[in-house]
Order: sequence, then C-alpha cells, then structure tokens
Amino acid sequence: MRNTTSDSESDDMASRGSQDPLSQPVRVIPWGDVPWWAVIVLIVGFFVSYSMLTNAKYIDALTFILDMPWHKKALGDEALSENGDWSLRPMSDLEPGKYTFYVEFWDEEEQVVGRKGPYNIRIASQASDEIEAEPITQPNPEYLEVDTSRPVFAGSSAVGEEAVLFNDFSKRPLRLLLNLWKSDGLFLTIRVTVISFFSALILGLLFGLMRVADRSPDLREHIFWRLLFGAAVLILAWIFSALPQDLWKLGLIFVVVEGLMALLPAVPYTLSTLYVEVMRGLPMLVIVLYMGFAVTPALRDASGGWIIGEVDLRGIPAAIIGLSIGYGAYLAEIFRGGIESIPKGQMEAARSLGMNYFQAMRYVILPQAIRVILPPLGNNFIALLKDSSLISVIALPELLQRGRLWISRTFRAFEGYNSVAILYLIMTLVLSFLVRVIERRSSID
Repeated sequence: MRNTTSDSESDDMASRGSQDPLSQPVRVIPWGDVPWWAVIVLIVGFFVSYSMLTNAKYIDALTFILDMPWHKKALGDEALSENGDWSLRPMSDLEPGKYTFYVEFWDEEEQVVGRKGPYNIRIASQASDEIEAEPITQPNPEYLEVDTSRPVFAGSSAVGEEAVLFNDFSKRPLRLLLNLWKSDGLFLTIRVTVISFFSALILGLLFGLMRVADRSPDLREHIFWRLLFGAAVLILAWIFSALPQDLWKLGLIFVVVEGLMALLPAVPYTLSTLYVEVMRGLPMLVIVLYMGFAVTPALRDASGGWIIGEVDLRGIPAAIIGLSIGYGAYLAEIFRGGIESIPKGQMEAARSLGMNYFQAMRYVILPQAIRVILPPLGNNFIALLKDSSLISVIALPELLQRGRLWISRTFRAFEGYNSVAILYLIMTLVLSFLVRVIERRSSID
C-alpha cells in the first residue's frame, strides 16, 4: 500500500501530539506559583504543630505568653480553712447586669483539683456595695437577682488548698472580646502597636507637610498683622493675670513672643527639621526609656498643683507616646518623600483651577502621594511591631516580657524564647503578605 501522507502532514501530527495535554507531565503541586512566604509558613507551621503536640512545655509557654484563658477573669482567691470552708467576694464592684461565676479549687502546685458552679446572678440597677446580702452557697442554673454589687459566695470543699472565684465570659461575646483586648502578652503588643502607629501617622503627616513648606519665606509679608495678633494675646493674658507683674519679666516675654510672631512663616520648616533630625538620631530604646523614666515622673511631679490634677502617664501611655514620637520622625520623611515625588505641575494645575494651597494638598497631591508611600508605611508598621518589644524595659507585660516571666518561673529558656520568636515570626509574615496585597492592588499599570 502506498503511503500518501506527506512529510509536512507528519510534522503537523507530531507537533499536535506533543501539545496534547494528556501526553504532558502533570505537576501535582505548582511549585513555581507558590510564593516564598508560603513555604516558610508551611515549614514553621509544621514544626510549631509538632512541638505543641509532643511537648507540654510549649503548650504551657504559649498559654502563659498569650495570657490565656480569655473567657474568664479571676475576681478573688482565699486559702481553704482547716475544715475546707471558704468564702469569696469580688475585689471590686460589679456593674448592673447578668453574670456567671464559678469557683475552682487549686492544690499547692496551682493545679485545678475541683470546681463548683455555675452561679448565675443578676446585679440589680440599684445595687450598692453597702448593701449586705446572704452568702450564695449553692449553684443556681437560673439567674438570681441580688441587691449588692459585691455578692458573697461561700461553701466547703474536701479537695484543694485554695479557692479562686472566676467570672465566666464564655456566653458573653462582648465581654469576651473586651477581656481579650485588655489581656497582656500578645494582645498588649498588638494594642500598643496599632495605637502607636496611628498616632505616628498623625505626627508624620503633620511634620511631613511642614517639611515641604517654604524654607526661606518672605518674613515681611503680613508682618504687621502677626505682630498685632501677638500683642493682643499678651494684653489679654495680662488682663486675666496669667502673666507675671514684674516689669522686666513682662518686657522679656513681649520681646520673645513678638520675635516668634515675626519669624512665624519660617517656624514650620525649622521646627519639623529639628524634630526629624533629633528623633532619627536617637535609638528607639533611648526614647522609650527617656519617656518612661524621665519625662513621666517629671510631668507627674510638675502637674501636682494644676487645676486638672496630677498627670500620670506611667505604663502603657508612656510606651505609646515614646513609640509614636520616635516613629513619627520616620513617617514624616516618608510623607515628605511621597509629596515631593509628585510633579510640581500638579500643584500648579490645581492652583490655576482656583484651589488654595490646602485644597490642592487635600484633593490633588496627598491622594497621589499616599498611593506611592503605602509600601514603606506597611514596612514601618512591621518594624514598629518588632520594636514594641522594647517597652518590656519599662516593665510592661507585652509578648517578650511575658516570655521572660515564664522563663524565670520555669527555667526553660529554650521553649520560652522559641515561643516568643515563633509568634513574632507569624505576625510579621502575615503582615508582609498583607503589605504585598495592598501594594499590588494600589499599583498603577
């Protein structure tokens, strides 16, 4: 038989055969499409899961660092008497509403060996701690209304060395979320990071706008009105006796205020430059320590005689202010760079349309600048999350400090620091992924 198939047809059939999907090797997992962070998450997740399932020390460390359990809160404790009697009362007044309590009995190693409850009660709206009520001795499935804001629970136990009263939030979603937000460890780190970053954003935007102001403005423009305004403020302050009565002091204050009013157009750029250069030249640890142990005590002592009372910024406020001031300088430079990256023709076009400077900044320049600076803002948020560990030096129970406390209690440094490092790594990887998503969606083709 004669073969009528030409050479070209044979080549076409061979090429079609090579392109046949059934003849191609099938990849079970498209490794080329898997991002690097997913591989790291899978590896870390495997080791974390294996460690948690095989080592009870990791479970205990993570439970302590995360300040678990979040669904309950201890309100009081008391050692059992010789015959096992106990009587517990909340340490603070309870707000009107429904509550569920139970009592746990601990042994010498603080292990739960018994439990009694639940005690369902309803605090009346007119309840007061001055009202004496009979102790509640038996659990009650139905809500029992009481007239006191500090009810007493009493009973007897045959096991344990200590009785602890707990408020159960498992059936109160809002109280559970509130208790979760106020917990120490991981959520204190998140709380401080979020509040500090948004405060730093405000400072960064303010000083960033001041950094792009005119470096050498014409001081003669409107100088008469500025001097007149300063003199009017001084006269009003003198009338209301807010100024000293000595003539030389009044003269010195007048010269200083009028000098500042004369130099007012050059103040924004000078002040913002001074702030940025000083804050960026200081380590973040120094700023946190200075705020926690220098500024806070001095402000508390100096505000003792104020009308509003003593100003106490110890603890979380000092940490938030320190991190906000430190990172505000870095964000100010990011905002300045983003604003200056917009062509000057954009501002000129906006002004030619009748907009003033602030309207042009708000509606034309800043929307374009924010699109440009989104990636560095995300990177600074991640950096702030990691630098929040510095607030442990002012004795705040954040993530690192909780890990150190667990290590000091158990002398298991390997498990403790591993747990802290894993939690930080998970948070930073998740945030890095979100930053990449935001950067991809906000990019312009």
